[in-house]
Parts: sequence; structure tokens; C-alpha cells
Amino acid sequence: MAIDLSQVEPLGSKSVLMEQAMRRQREQKKMGATANYYADMHEDMVQPDFEWLKDDQAAIKNLVTQMDASVGQLAQQLAEVQSKSERSRQYIEKEQQLLFKQIHTLNGLLKKQIDVFSVMERQVSDMHIQNNKAWQSVAIGVVAGLASAITILAASPFAVMLLQKLSVV
Repeated sequence: MAIDLSQVEPLGSKSVLMEQAMRRQREQKKMGATANYYADMHEDMVQPDFEWLKDDQAAIKNLVTQMDASVGQLAQQLAEVQSKSERSRQYIEKEQQLLFKQIHTLNGLLKKQIDVFSVMERQVSDMHIQNNKAWQSVAIGVVAGLASAITILAASPFAVMLLQKLSVV
């Protein structure tokens, strides 16, 4: 004969549940359909222990608190990294602009120096001092001196700026 466990509360031990099911089945046969089948259901039940549930709930709350703190720290660190990367990007952009200006200025100076050399070359060729070697040497020295002086005068602001940068670092 099969025992019906479908109407038994599952919070008791197996032996208690089995006894309840067997008692109900006997009472059902004795008393018929008018009997109250659930009258003794709670008197045989073992009191459930819900302390583990409270402990789990407290542990979950602690875990959620720790996770919130970790997420907050992570958000703060992410904001710091973003601000530092933004500052680095701005610094690099400024350095690139300065470098571009310096390259542009140096290109202009080189172009002017090439122009000066070509003018001096034309002037030397126009001098026709081919007979006297001493005059050729003097003319070449004068031209080279002028070229050096122009180069030094043109490059001195950049040299000063470079020395200042190096002294700051």
C-alpha cells in the first residue's frame, strides 16, 4: 500500500514525516471523508532551525558591503587614471606643438642660410680674384666667418632655450 506524502510539510525529519503520513492514512480509513486530516500536523513537527539563514543573510550583507566598497575604490582609481591620462595627453600635445614650431623655425633658418651661401657663392665668383691666392684665402675666410656669425646669431635663441630646458630637468 502506497503512502501519500504530497500533503506533508517538508520541514520535519524523515521519520516524523513518515509517521505523520502513516497516521493520516490510518485515520482516513477509520473516519472517512469528514475527518480533519490536518489536526495533528503541527504537534509532531520538529521546530526548524533558521539560525543558518540569519548567518547567511549577515554574510551576504557583509559581502555586498565589501563589493560596494571595492566598486567605489575601483571607480575612484579609474577616475584618477583618466585624469592623469588627460593631463599626459595635454602635456604631449603642448610638447608636440612646441616641437613643430621649433622644426618650422629651424627649417626657415636653414633656408635662409642656404640663401646666404648661394649669394656669397655668387659674390665670390663675381670677385674674380683668381690671380692672387692670398686674396682668395682672405675672401673665403671672410665669407666663412660671415656664415658662421649668421648661424650663431640665428641659433642663439634656441640654444638659450635648450639650455634653460636642460637646467629645469
